Formats: sequence, C-alpha cells, structure tokens
Amino acid sequence: MQFLPRGVAVSICVALLAFAAPSGAPAVRESLPDSSARVPLAITHVTIVNPHGPPQKEMTVLVSGGVIEWVGSSTDPKRPAHKDELQLDARRKFLIPGLWDMHTHVAGINADPAWSKSVLLPLLVANGITGIRDMGGDLRALQEWRREFASGARLGPQIVAAGPMLLPAPPPGKAKSTDPSILEVGSSAEARAAVNALQKQGADFIKVIQLSREAYFAVAEESKKDGITFVGHVPTAVSASEASRAGQKSIEHIIYSSLALDCSSQDADLRRRLLEAAAKKDDSDAAVYDDADKTFSPEKAAALWATFIRNGTWVTPTLYSIAMLAQAPQQSPDDPLLAYLPLALQKEWRATGPPSQRALSEAAWWKRQYESDRKLTGEMHRAGVRLLAGSDSLDRYVFPGSSLQYELRELVAAGLTPQEALQTATENPAEFFGRKDVGTIAAGLRADMVLLDADPSQNIENTQKISGVILTGQFLSREDLDALLEKARAAAAAWQEKSAKQ
Repeated sequence: MQFLPRGVAVSICVALLAFAAPSGAPAVRESLPDSSARVPLAITHVTIVNPHGPPQKEMTVLVSGGVIEWVGSSTDPKRPAHKDELQLDARRKFLIPGLWDMHTHVAGINADPAWSKSVLLPLLVANGITGIRDMGGDLRALQEWRREFASGARLGPQIVAAGPMLLPAPPPGKAKSTDPSILEVGSSAEARAAVNALQKQGADFIKVIQLSREAYFAVAEESKKDGITFVGHVPTAVSASEASRAGQKSIEHIIYSSLALDCSSQDADLRRRLLEAAAKKDDSDAAVYDDADKTFSPEKAAALWATFIRNGTWVTPTLYSIAMLAQAPQQSPDDPLLAYLPLALQKEWRATGPPSQRALSEAAWWKRQYESDRKLTGEMHRAGVRLLAGSDSLDRYVFPGSSLQYELRELVAAGLTPQEALQTATENPAEFFGRKDVGTIAAGLRADMVLLDADPSQNIENTQKISGVILTGQFLSREDLDALLEKARAAAAAWQEKSAKQ
C-alpha cells in the first residue's frame, strides 16, 4: 500500500480518543485537524466487494468532504481529480462498506460510560465497525458522544440509541432502579408515559425486555401513535407472532425471545410452563427450552416465518454471545482483550479454578440452545426472514468490535453465504433504518469503508484482516488502528489504577 503525494500523507494524523495518557506516554491529538479532514482521498486499483454482485476489480473510489464522490475504473480517464489529493494505491486490497453492529451495549449494563468512551469506542473503530445500534444505555452519555463525533472532538462510530431499556417495575415496597440504562414500568399508563418521555428525550427507538402483556401492548400502541420504532425481546407472556402483528420491528436474540416455543407443536403448554417457572424463580425453565427443541414443528416454524415476512419483522440472532455461554468453562483467564476492561469486570469474568459440575452442566445446556438458535437462524434465512448482525457486547467475553466479526462467522455457519452474512452488517442495517447514505459503496454515500487484505466474499473471516478504515472520509491505516488500540489499553490501565486507589 503506497500513499502519494508524500507531503499530504505526512500531514494526515490519526484521530484518537481523548483521555489522560499515563506519565511517559507520547502526546496524542484528540481529533483530526480541520485541514486534513478536508483532504480528498483517492483509493486506486482496489477490488470493491459490495453487498450484492461480484467483486469489482481495478476500481478507484474518490472521497471528498466525508462523502464518496466518484466510483469507477482505475483506467477511466474521466475520473475527477483534486489538487493535493491523497492517493492510496490499494492493489491486492479489498474494500467493503463500513460494518454495523446492530446489538451493542457500550454505555450501560457492563459498560460504564466513565471508562467505556475511551476504551470501547476505539475497539469498535479498529475492527471496522463504523455504526452501532445501542440497545440499552445511558442516553445522555450516548448523545454527548454523538455531538463530539459531529464536531470532530472525538473519533467514533455512528450511534443509533434506545437509551434506557423498559423492564417490569419492582414489587411493592422495593424502590425503582436509578440505573440510567434501565427504565422500570408497571401499568399500561406507565408504559405509555415511558414511550412519550423517551421520545422527547431524543431516543431513536424504544427497547423492551420482559414486560407484562398489558404494558407490552401499551408500548406497542403508544409507539405507533408517536411514530417511533419499538424493538427488543419478546416477553414470555407474548408470542412472537403477536409481537410481529403488534409492530415490533426487530426481535432480539432467539432464545431470550423464546422463538423455539413458537416453533413447537406444544407451544401453548410450553408457554404455560415457562410462565410458571418464572413465577417460581427456579431452574425449571431449562427443561421447557429443551422440550421446545424436541417438539420442533416445521409447519409451525414456516407459519411464524411467513408472519415475520408479511409484517416486516427483522431478527437479530446474536449467535456468538450464546456460543460464549456454551464455551464458558474453556474461556481463557489470560485472554488479551481482558486488558480493555476494569479490574472489577475482569475478576467477575475470570474463572477462579476448575469448573464445577454445575458450571459444566450449564455450559452443556447453553450448547444445546446454541445449536437450536443456529438451526432456527438457518431456517429463517432460507424462508426469507430479514436478519441483522449483532454481537450483544459487552456480555461475558463478548468484546466490542471483534465479536461482530465472530458473529458474521456464526451466520455463515448457520447457512448464509459470506456475502449474505456481509449484508446483515451493511445493506440490511441501512434498509432497517430507512437510510440511503450507508450500506454500500456508491457515489453520494457517506464515506465509511473498511480496507481488507483478503476477499470476504470468499471467506467471511477475511473481514478480520483489516488494513485500514475510512471513517467519514478520514483514512486510518493499520498503524493508526494499532495506535488506537494501544491508547485504549493505556486508558483502561489508567482507569484500573484509579479504581484500585478508591
């Protein structure tokens, strides 16, 4: 890979996140200087791999002002040219649209915004993630980050955010949670008020978890009235077909939304048992899911997939996060990505000794559920249900960035072709959001792209071979991305040291 002219190349500085560097660390710019951000970029002799069609060889992509200005053959004499443009010779490289992780938690649950903005955002960018759908977090923090991205003060992906997730209200006598990533609702009136309040606060959509039937359908009705999308888990008291008909735009996960129950010949009895298990708060729900897998009905499944297609219901399988639960006893306490987490979370995740018999039994159960989820993912894809790639980071050992890469691999294992898997993280998110400015490489679209060393249409794991990332027209080389990761590790270490002193 070569840059021309050299004078312009030297002037390009990597955009790094702002945080206090440890003593002795080199000084780091917080953002790209305005002058370099406006330098046009010509990526020449590259092979473009778009969500559809065969790879296009010997192509040039011209970027100017953060937008793709022109796409055409590298031999086309009519290509627009700019004075002092930066030319990147990308022979034997492959260019794909920027990737979207459609199920993340980067400002809530396990991710405290106080440290995650300086640690997790670089992980996303360095792995080619140029957009995320945050499925439950601190809305004020996420909105602040977006303003910083827009102003150039901070580097990060596009964020579409729900803000706090809607959960059931606590029992009488127990105070409601003050966690900014959670909003607890009980009655239908509270559910409607929550939808209205979140919309006024600037939430992009509503995320539901485990609500009562009354509260769930109140959310559905109020969301339709207010013209805001609602997505999330399907509550136990609601069937997936009911959720689809109610207008839930995407169903998150397969097991957590109990899709296997809807595909069972004994769905009514299994749902009754699952509700009883929830009331008893014991482990009897595990047998219900096992029985659902054993009573799978192709006819019931086909009817459910047809309902999804008819109502425009999308599904985010999050297979990799379930695979991690199945592999819990084998997870390494020395995983290098643990260095990006605060000490408290590292200690929570790391095993302290050999796995107990209970842990092994639980992992075996999760393995069965993973196999079921993967089977149903393949069934849905073959039927024509629209799928989205989502990692569910920051679940245990589900690290932001790399986990989306592994999710694409899981989708291929479920039966998608590599190019179809790529669609779930590029074109499909664009269609889901109703956006025309992202999702593919074409003139007039936002200049978010990933430069690879190998062809992902031949092997989806090649999306991990990142040579560079173009984020809003700014080129970050492999060296720049490595520097991002190093600074993120330093930020995590500084936070760990600070926490240890408190």
